[in-house]
Amino acid sequence: MGELLKKIEGNTYYIKGAVNTCIYIYDQKNCVVVDTGSDEDWGRKIYRALESEGLEAKMIINTHSHADHFGGNRFLVKKTGADVAATAIEAAIISNPYLEPFYLYSAHPPKALQNKFLMGKAGRVDRIIEPGQFHVGSAQLDIVDLRGHSPGQIGVVTPDRVMMTADAYFSAHITEKYKLLYFTNIGDTLDTLEKLKSTDYSYYLPCHGDLDSSIEEVIDINLKAINEIMDILRWELVRPKTREELAAGISKKYNFNLNPNQYYLNQSCLSAYLSYMTDKGILKSYIEDHRMVWTVD
Repeated sequence: MGELLKKIEGNTYYIKGAVNTCIYIYDQKNCVVVDTGSDEDWGRKIYRALESEGLEAKMIINTHSHADHFGGNRFLVKKTGADVAATAIEAAIISNPYLEPFYLYSAHPPKALQNKFLMGKAGRVDRIIEPGQFHVGSAQLDIVDLRGHSPGQIGVVTPDRVMMTADAYFSAHITEKYKLLYFTNIGDTLDTLEKLKSTDYSYYLPCHGDLDSSIEEVIDINLKAINEIMDILRWELVRPKTREELAAGISKKYNFNLNPNQYYLNQSCLSAYLSYMTDKGILKSYIEDHRMVWTVD
């Protein structure tokens, strides 16, 4: 294979990038593409890599609907006629990208949030998929529920026992850099991380990070980061605070360099923690002085 397509095992390859793309080849020249990057430029790069090897994309699988994972869809579909597959809730957002900044802002988002980072170009989804076996021509892939980072996120396992893990976990470098990792459901994330620790695939390819044959250490790093945030919230909430006050406190603690995107992503992630910890009886919430506040229960 050429320089762009890096072999992992058997017929499974990937293209290394800010968002890794996984390629599974079947019937000699047909292939499945998993995630297409943030924009048309990455879609064009995928197309060049496939074209140089005489490969034809028959199916695009999007692990989830964040804009940096389906940005190349439209270009690849136009050039190859490939079908697109995603889970139902992720397909709704891929088809209607406005929903992502809408749910982050909880209303019609200001123009500052209607950007390439949060709102990809709308595209069709041809097949709704669920965890279990997924057939594309003669290829049989395993679709694994990895919800937590996104509500309908999936992993894709090729017949070569290579798993594309989407954004189920983040590298040690990303964890150290960002501290407050973006997860929308903490309970689901914890379940997913523990489930991944019990797997034994030959290789794991995260969308952000490096290919590895073992992920137990990086999973533990993610679990430690989640527990650290919960410890901070317990400490911060010895007296009642609003979500806004909590977000400001954590931003100051970690010296976050905030922009509108990061501000609302942090708010969303903190909401996930507050929801989880309240449902677990660790925190309680109530209205005080016309504000919703949380405190240790």
